[in-house]
This record gives sequence, structure tokens and C-alpha cells, in this order.
Amino acid sequence: MKKAVFKIIKWALLLSYLILMLSFVNRKSNSIICSNTNFIIDKPHKFINETTVNKLLNTNNIKIDSCILNSINFDEIEKILETSPFIKDAEVYSKFNGQINIKIKQRNPVMRIITNNNEHYYIDDNCRLMPICDNYTANVIIVSGNISHTFVTSINTTDISTIDKSYHYTLRELYNFVNFLNGNELWRNQITQIYINDIKEIELIPRVGNHIIELGNLNDYKFKMGKLEAIYKKGFALTDWNIYSNINLKYSNQVICKKK
Repeated sequence: MKKAVFKIIKWALLLSYLILMLSFVNRKSNSIICSNTNFIIDKPHKFINETTVNKLLNTNNIKIDSCILNSINFDEIEKILETSPFIKDAEVYSKFNGQINIKIKQRNPVMRIITNNNEHYYIDDNCRLMPICDNYTANVIIVSGNISHTFVTSINTTDISTIDKSYHYTLRELYNFVNFLNGNELWRNQITQIYINDIKEIELIPRVGNHIIELGNLNDYKFKMGKLEAIYKKGFALTDWNIYSNINLKYSNQVICKKK
């Protein structure tokens, strides 16, 4: 019985202490003024910096410096920051010393698309379109050539009837192929550009070598790239790859290398 009474008293004292501390913290926050703002922006991209964040806040009449912490709507600031096409997630919080931390996670592009009308877009790692940035260019694979506006904007469509069948693949399938290249150390360093030719077949532009790689469509692309890897590691170890102008992977049972 005494133990039960003792536990009740202990928990009551602890609860009272917590209420007292919360009350103290609340009163304290009513008088703490923002002393400085600390920006935590993830890498490696540089779409966003302190200047662009402050400009976005000023445009929306958000003032932080010298304001009482308790008067700042952190949720509103997060929502405003996340309206930026380059910000994936924003977190805003304060410390007891008056410092406000603005933590930003940028969107991560995996490819850049240039349409036949010279429209430029990125596609991020969530397979969503994002605009290019005037002050920064991401080092990603470029996809150009015979690419229509409709082909690009159909990336998230669920209506198959609206997809242009003349491509023999969708932009989402092309996106998956780019992710495959990015996930392979050899192709990530070797393939710099994907070109869609006039008959809408895929050609790959390498970083090293003066040849063009004809992939054709995206059917069995892992098998096709496996054949190319074997040539790079075995065949080109015995000969100079600069003597070739074209490597054709379109046929399943052979690889055709055309000399200059």
C-alpha cells in the first residue's frame, strides 16, 4: 500500500514539474527574439542558396530577423518555401538561444530534356518535371533530338491512348533507362547524352571515343548494354575504339561495329 502511495506521489510531483517547466518555456519564448538565421541546405546541387531563400520569404512578406520567436509561424514558412520548384522539403525550427534553423532538401534531377522546340526541363528522382535554373546547371545526362512537348508532358499520364506510339516507349520507360545508366559506374561516367533520331530510335553519345552507339528501342536494354560492356572491356582492349564511327546494338544476336 505504501509503495502504491509513493508511486502516485512521485508521478504527481513529476507531472507538476513538467507543467512548471512548460509554463516557464512558454513564458521564455514570449520574450526570445530571433538572433540569427542558420541555413542548412543539402548537397550536391546548388539550385537554392541563402539569397534565393531570403528573396522568396521577402516576396511573401515574411520577416524573421529581430522578431519574437513565439510570433513566427514556422508552418507557414515551410509551406512558402516548398512552393519553390527546386525545394523538395523544408523544415523550420528554433533554438532556445534565438537561432532559427531553415533546413532545406533540394529536388534531385536525374536527366535533362531538350525538346525539338528548344524547351528545357529536368526530371527529378520522383519522375516529375522540374524547370531549369538560371544560376545553376546540374551535371546529368542530356536527352535531346526528336522529342515533342506532348511526349514530355505525358510522363505522368495514366491514359495510354494519349501516348504517342511512334516512340515505341514512354518517357517514364526512358527515365527508368537513365536510372539504370546512373546506377552503373561504367555508364554513369561514359554516357553523357541520349539522342532521339528522326525515326525515334535511341542513340547514345559516349564521353570517350568518337563513335555513336545505336540502341534502337528500349527492349532488353540491360542485355544490349551488357554486350556493349563486353566489347569495351574485351574487344577494345585489343584494338583502338577511335577507329569506329558506329556501334549497333539493335540486333539481339550480334554487335555491328562500323569503321570510319
